[in-house]
Amino acid sequence: MALLKGLFKKKPKKQKVKRLYKKKPVKKIKKIVKKIHKIKPERKVIIKEKKMKISPISIQKMEDEKAYEVLKKYRITVPPYAFCKNEKELLISLKKIGFPCVLKVSGNITHKTDVNGIRLNINNLEEAKKAFYDLIKIKGCNKVLVQKMITEGYEIIVGGKKDPQFGRIVALGSGGIFTEFLKDVSFRVSPLSRYDAESMLKEVKFSDLILKGFRGQKPANLDSIIDVILSVSRIMENNPQIKELDINPLFATSTKAIATDVRIILE
Repeated sequence: MALLKGLFKKKPKKQKVKRLYKKKPVKKIKKIVKKIHKIKPERKVIIKEKKMKISPISIQKMEDEKAYEVLKKYRITVPPYAFCKNEKELLISLKKIGFPCVLKVSGNITHKTDVNGIRLNINNLEEAKKAFYDLIKIKGCNKVLVQKMITEGYEIIVGGKKDPQFGRIVALGSGGIFTEFLKDVSFRVSPLSRYDAESMLKEVKFSDLILKGFRGQKPANLDSIIDVILSVSRIMENNPQIKELDINPLFATSTKAIATDVRIILE
């Protein structure tokens, strides 16, 4: 019996060890951890200067077909012309216009002379074909303009422009490729009266030559030049989307003024 009693003795209970620190709630600990993660070390801020790429200003040029239509709408005389994309259209154009003729590039080209885009004094079919294939290869050319050759008259320029200070202005000057070098130009603020156009013509230095005749040529028709100046003024006033307009050259003959080339820049 004594042995059995010894077997069934109760085991001593383990004594609980008291903690020396207070146990914090789990929620509070999580908040503290979040605050620690939010604290970021101080960083040195280095600002790098980036070079700005300035893209070239794109010029929105009116198609040549539409530009010539604008001139005709305002009763500005133009020589017989046609646009062609291939040899077949070229032959049709030559039958209509005849010789001598001029061939010019037409397309996304601002100044034809800068790309050698004009062929003068074309007198036969072979010359026309060669000129056509030379011009159509020029970058930006999508059509070739065939135009009747004007063999008489004085080359002048009539243009219009939107000026940031004065608004729409009209210019008259000596024409051709030397316009920018001679700088013989007269300006007026649009709209113009007939008196304004007459005074512009008197201001330019070349007026004495074209009105009296030069090197055997007959004097130019004064009224026809004035009519073109007034027409350009009306074009600028009635078409606010036009930023620049250049008729260069305008051939001033003894009977009329003929616009052989036009360039219109839109806003």
